[in-house]
Amino acid sequence: MTQPPTETWTVTIVVPEASSLDAAGETFDVDVSEDETILAAARSAGVWLPADCQQGWCTACAARLVDGDVVHPNARRYYDEDREAGYVLACTAKPRADTTLVVDQYDDFLAFRAAHDNPPGNAKLE
Repeated sequence: MTQPPTETWTVTIVVPEASSLDAAGETFDVDVSEDETILAAARSAGVWLPADCQQGWCTACAARLVDGDVVHPNARRYYDEDREAGYVLACTAKPRADTTLVVDQYDDFLAFRAAHDNPPGNAKLE
């Protein structure tokens, strides 16, 4: 029995100029299969993105969705408000279309979470 082919999408990763990451100001295109997280694919391609728990809990991997579509089937803590505001968690996000993300958005995401009284916002900002 053969496995059906998995779909693969191109995820464009934009590292802001003001980022403290070594790749500040750079943009990368990474192929990500439907069963792979964006974080895992990026790291396999040599693009180091911030992350800690890798379960969608700590939000260290927060990014902004510029275009495309992702799902978070295994995120421990991802809210409708996050999706509506265009935030994704790269550690659990799996693309469902060609996608563009601006990474290294942890501070902005914490402020967003705090404003919506969702964890870990207030706990990390205080």
